[in-house]
Amino acid sequence: MNKLNHEKNTQTAYEIEESVYVLQTCTEEEDPESFYYFKQFEKKEGVILEVIEHPRLQYRVKFGQAEAVLYHEELTNGNQRDVPITGTDNQEGWEGDKVEWYTQKEVADLLGVSKATVYHYGKQKKIIKILDPHRLHKEARYQKAEVDRLVYEKQSFPTGMSPNEVAKKLGLSVQSVYKYIQDGSIKAESVPYGDERTIYVISETAYEEASRLLKPSESQRPKRFEYYYPSHDIVLFQKFHSSKVPEARVIRNKDHEWFFYLANIQKWLPFEEGIKEYQLKPVYSIHQSTLEYKGYVEIEIPKDAVVFYPFLDYLYETWGMENIRLREQDHTILLFIRAGERPLMTKSFIAEDILPFLIKGDIYNEEGHLIFRSSYRKTSLELPIDLLESMTELAEQEGISMSKWVEQKLLSLLK
Repeated sequence: MNKLNHEKNTQTAYEIEESVYVLQTCTEEEDPESFYYFKQFEKKEGVILEVIEHPRLQYRVKFGQAEAVLYHEELTNGNQRDVPITGTDNQEGWEGDKVEWYTQKEVADLLGVSKATVYHYGKQKKIIKILDPHRLHKEARYQKAEVDRLVYEKQSFPTGMSPNEVAKKLGLSVQSVYKYIQDGSIKAESVPYGDERTIYVISETAYEEASRLLKPSESQRPKRFEYYYPSHDIVLFQKFHSSKVPEARVIRNKDHEWFFYLANIQKWLPFEEGIKEYQLKPVYSIHQSTLEYKGYVEIEIPKDAVVFYPFLDYLYETWGMENIRLREQDHTILLFIRAGERPLMTKSFIAEDILPFLIKGDIYNEEGHLIFRSSYRKTSLELPIDLLESMTELAEQEGISMSKWVEQKLLSLLK
């Protein structure tokens, strides 16, 4: 529990009836209490009604119909003055001496939250703020008992990872992790948090089990969350631009955080900064109607191939992300494209440019259309019911379809 210690300084006080303005001395993040207090009187002219010299130099100031008590350094008349700062917080009659307390910063450190969050905890009555109508304390204070209770609750939480941390480790969306918690695929302990909230904690053992079950394997077709970020409606390697930036590409790091890459200056840019500071906007829409399912064509294309970006831009703009599945690898990307046909209006590549990277299926031009044909053909087999049930169970354990499971087993036998 800290008490405020005031340094001595040589200063000259404002006088009664002198006009002053509030001087914003902090940001919302640094000191929310003072920030919002100052905000009430921002750009308003005030008049000094009273000079309060003990225990620290303050003023009672009238702003129209409202009044405020402010420290000398929180006021200005256009010329900042020096005033003597004297005294301590050990003054008789202060409410703070009746109870034990923590400063706002101490509460933030103890709970592991920001000072702004502490401010909102006080607003929500989770902790009790000590009233200080004359602002004799520079920083807000909170009763020790309520803060200690919250600290105890936090320390008694089971140890483990949050859904957000698990999502990053597994390369899943947070929404998917919550869905898996609800259906039991991820074992998590629910913990009451506050009056109405519940949080989930995933133990290391539960995480390892979920990792084996849910982490995408190379044999599985890519999932949408691997290349699409729905809350921002963006896809990997999508092209953006602005008047300031001729070309930027959407990328994602190993922690699954989304960025822009500016190739012309070889700069990585946080996604929000690219949107706000550089006004980056998508060059094309990434959505098209979903094609009838007729299998997929598989392509693996190096990131440094000349045709890489032109081909990907064409797919996003003309086929739409609904008809594409994409998995980023170290030096290549793996593409699964729904079989079908769409117009080929671009002259930046032709079908023959893509053929060296084709794994399964066929690609060709025909009358101004690019056509993808799958190498798969539907077939039917009659098998005993108990064998079908066993195969289905084994496929579910590996997290793949039964058709894919049968395909893998047959390929292993034919090698």
